[in-house]
Amino acid sequence: MNTTVQLFEGVVIMMALIILFAFLRKIGILEKSNSKLTSTLVLKVTLPAIIFSSLIAQKFDIHLLISAGIVSTVEIICIAMAWLIAKSLKLGRGETGALMLVSAFGMSTMLGYPIVRQVFPNNIQAMSDAIVTSEFGVGFLLFVIGPIIAMYYGESEIKGKVIVTSIKEFLVSPIIMAIVLGIIVSTISFPENNQVIITVKHLLKLMGNANLLLVAVTIGLLLEPLKISKYYGFLITAIILKLIIQPGIAQLFANTLNVDSIAEQIILIETSMPSAILIAIFAKQYNCKPELVSTTILVTLTVSLISVTAFFGFLY
Repeated sequence: MNTTVQLFEGVVIMMALIILFAFLRKIGILEKSNSKLTSTLVLKVTLPAIIFSSLIAQKFDIHLLISAGIVSTVEIICIAMAWLIAKSLKLGRGETGALMLVSAFGMSTMLGYPIVRQVFPNNIQAMSDAIVTSEFGVGFLLFVIGPIIAMYYGESEIKGKVIVTSIKEFLVSPIIMAIVLGIIVSTISFPENNQVIITVKHLLKLMGNANLLLVAVTIGLLLEPLKISKYYGFLITAIILKLIIQPGIAQLFANTLNVDSIAEQIILIETSMPSAILIAIFAKQYNCKPELVSTTILVTLTVSLISVTAFFGFLY
């Protein structure tokens, strides 16, 4: 099975699970409030387990930061493009901020990791590439620039100190702690046949295997059917910027810098992800068109089922 087919299969499986849990919520078996528990488990248990177990399996390569740099650069370019387009279309202040948010930041962690694991099963290098690319390339800018954009263009009276809190929470989050500890532990040599080490690795693997299901539950429970007719222009612009232009520019940079094949494919997957769920939280907190942001997340998630595999199939 080639990589493109594996990617399509991974996206289809993810979307099928999301639809299943959205249906279970609709018929009353699950409730939207359950998403708080599942998202907490993802961010504080299963994702850190995947990150730590992947990083300790091989020596940390500083060259992985090149991929993160590419993704960060492309995100900043997309923010600038979204701002220019918003100005040319004479969008309102809230719509401008919303377009900048949904065009730049994607579900690289929440959705990207499960898809990478589907596409590259048991490939430690691929997961290490995805972790560094996502957390250093997407995560840091998301937690720094995301709140700034939402606050500046939103209608909330919340002051800048909340941004500092957001950054602090990111830096001490289980995900960042797993990255730091994983890099440190990867420099230490442990006996391969030590039963305690083997047991810990198996435990981390089992915890990580639950990630795909929990992510699907979380997204499925958060989906809301919303009217999109009045936002066609905005949504089309967001789709083009996030799902077409961003991965296109990233691919150009990756080719120019001659990154290796796996890193190149990881960059494409991560930058092809739909708009990040977390930006809806920032938009809600600072009253930066939260309904429009939430709608765009849902639309880009749906369109990505086709766009991710089409982009990948065209290039590979």
